[in-house]
Amino acid sequence: MSAINKFLPGFRTTCFIVGGLDIFLAARIHLQGVMKVMDNYNVPENLLASAHYNDAMSWVFGHMMTIGLLIIIIGFVTEDALKKLWVARVLVVVHLVYFILDIRTSDNPFGNALYQGQESVAPVFFDLLYILLFLRLSFGKERVKSTELSPA
Repeated sequence: MSAINKFLPGFRTTCFIVGGLDIFLAARIHLQGVMKVMDNYNVPENLLASAHYNDAMSWVFGHMMTIGLLIIIIGFVTEDALKKLWVARVLVVVHLVYFILDIRTSDNPFGNALYQGQESVAPVFFDLLYILLFLRLSFGKERVKSTELSPA
């Protein structure tokens, strides 16, 4: 098991991976054109033509880039082991919320297929990856001993 742990990312690297992926994916959608990308999910034409829907989806992907940047910054400035543990645990919960939201609207047996097609399940897989990465930090090799958690 320790051989596997050597190759698994630590706190800083995990934050960089998750934040970097969020920034990359959202920026790619902005560069391709938000409404052009949303058309791949069989969003009705009248919604694609709506300035309100365009604004909302642009905000969602702008928000995704902002959250990604914040996760990267948190990864680089957090030094204390207890704070790393709590940040990882909070990010597990945050990504569980995103997972639930993404799974319920994607085209899968548990979702309502609001967004259709195979691509609609991709966010669910990214959410799951992020949850697993932060769960490992919460309970894996990076977990600090209980003696380190007690206040000085």
